[in-house]
Amino acid sequence: MPTGARKPSIITDPRRRMRLEWHRLKKRVEEVRMGYGYKYTLGKTKPRPKMGLRQLGPTAQALYRQMYTAFADGDTTTLSTICTDGLLSSFRARIAARPRNERVRWTLHRFSRGPKFVSQRIAMLPFKGSAIRQVVVRLQSRQTLVRVLSNGSSRPEELVKGTGEDKPVSEYLVLQRRMWQGEEEPWMIWGTTEETDPDTVLQPNMPAANVASS
Repeated sequence: MPTGARKPSIITDPRRRMRLEWHRLKKRVEEVRMGYGYKYTLGKTKPRPKMGLRQLGPTAQALYRQMYTAFADGDTTTLSTICTDGLLSSFRARIAARPRNERVRWTLHRFSRGPKFVSQRIAMLPFKGSAIRQVVVRLQSRQTLVRVLSNGSSRPEELVKGTGEDKPVSEYLVLQRRMWQGEEEPWMIWGTTEETDPDTVLQPNMPAANVASS
């Protein structure tokens, strides 16, 4: 869902803005309904599963740091423990495509703002006490990606053009968790998504799964 300056103006375009806010409200109500079903109908025993919204931010930050550090290091073993299959396959392909003489260094300097819970969706699985839960968390940070090419031990490394700068980065991280027969599994990283524009959100019959709201 669009945020900030991307929202239609309440002054110059009040009709589209109200439609957007109505869509946001309906989506929030649906998320609450799904969360209620997840918590009170899927748990096998008490205590019932907690939604844990307050813990999502720190969890997302920790997994985000792990993911990009492991990707830079070419550490597919670590990636296999924190990424879902589709994302893991993508990382493996990108790591394998690197030139043999290329080294990658990724530095997260700081999170420039606190993590923000954006949205969630829950899909029930055709097995008793089983479901998939996905949440979107916005992370804003300052980070540096360095790619260098080694030209042999006697020659200095060559910095790949366009890398090595401290840049602001904003990403919408999608976390996924499976409940299987009443037992919750750890959070995994499904991937990233993008903030949608007003025209996309307000398209008739747009599936809710395609919308990142805020």
